[in-house]
Amino acid sequence: LVCFQMMWGGSKMLVLGINKILKWCQITNGGRTYTCPTKYINGELFFRFKNEWHKVAEFVSDHAEELVEEGGKIFSQPFKQ
Repeated sequence: LVCFQMMWGGSKMLVLGINKILKWCQITNGGRTYTCPTKYINGELFFRFKNEWHKVAEFVSDHAEELVEEGGKIFSQPFKQ
């Protein structure tokens, strides 16, 4: 994945990890870390930060992990849309 960063108030926003089970992601912006709710819109995963929805794929770190549940098992894997 290519890492895109958006300038937000003079700082860069980056998704560090995604929890698809509890529907949130962790981002960093301006040296601070935030936990943001996520949801799917037209099949794409978005997160809400400062009352705006942003595409996770546009801000995800190359090393981001996602927590998922499949077949009753919970595990972490590299992020995939």
